[in-house]
Amino acid sequence: MITKPGISIIGAGAIGSLLAAIWTRAGEDVTLVVRPERVEALRGSGLRASGLAGDFHVMPKVGAEIPPGTEFVVFTMKTQDLAPALRTHKGSLGNATVVTTQNGVRAREIVLAELGQEPITATLMLNSSALEPGTVRYNRIGTTVLGAVPEERRHALAEMDVLFELVSPVFDTPQIEGAMWSKLVINALTNSLQALSGKPLNECVNHPGVASFAVAQVRESFGVVRAARIPLIDMPGAPVKLFSIMMRMPEFFCKAILRKNLGRVDEMNTMTSTLQSILRKQPTEIDYLNGEFVRLGEKIGYPTPINRAIVEHIKRIEQTGVFLTPEQIAGMARS
Repeated sequence: MITKPGISIIGAGAIGSLLAAIWTRAGEDVTLVVRPERVEALRGSGLRASGLAGDFHVMPKVGAEIPPGTEFVVFTMKTQDLAPALRTHKGSLGNATVVTTQNGVRAREIVLAELGQEPITATLMLNSSALEPGTVRYNRIGTTVLGAVPEERRHALAEMDVLFELVSPVFDTPQIEGAMWSKLVINALTNSLQALSGKPLNECVNHPGVASFAVAQVRESFGVVRAARIPLIDMPGAPVKLFSIMMRMPEFFCKAILRKNLGRVDEMNTMTSTLQSILRKQPTEIDYLNGEFVRLGEKIGYPTPINRAIVEHIKRIEQTGVFLTPEQIAGMARS
């Protein structure tokens, strides 16, 4: 008899709920770990999933602590909440392998600082949304990039491959830091477009002024990473060659690339994590998205006025709930 590895998922937001729903449906040994006050409600309701993985209902195990003997613990909260979550659950981690799924590039160093161990990094290019407790929608399938820096952690990648392949295609790399920065160039773009406008991605990139702003943002973001000599890697959904093309080709050509990749009708269903946070009236993780390019620019003396303006505007939107008009967004690239 084959024994399934014990998996704990910390956090029941969009990613945590999606993983818990799909893995539970597949018969994996999953425990969804949430705050104590949420346990009974989730035990009663279970998880209702919809979208690209089908419409289904599952009843995962739910608890406030990591069960003894757990082999993998997947942390799915926002980056700014990762360190507190690690502290909360440090005592029950045991010998479990930590897996991070956070946006941005900081999760690995946070785990190292808090636990003194290397995690497996899962860089997810998919999109899901969870605006109501106990529900999740799978909006866009994208590759999951898995990697671990030290050799001793890579043996666990095979088991992670099997799990994440239930959710999306998987791409393994030993250069996970390059993968995180490659994703960040795209992720900072899509998150900021929706968080600034409150609109679907296809509507954003099909507006001429907003598309011009998007091109300028990609050029600035990739420009500072390249100037810092951070080695990016090619991976599905974020090819380095595409960024290089957008640095040197005319704007109209770059706009066409954006429309081809983000302007499809099916992008109407995509809801980025930053917009979801705004709609739930929660703090966003913009400091760990566009804010990373601002910090990197300050470190190497490279100007990042567009990313700086994005961070400032989105923090204002967090407080007011008032999105910008397309004309205001277009003006950010000219100011």
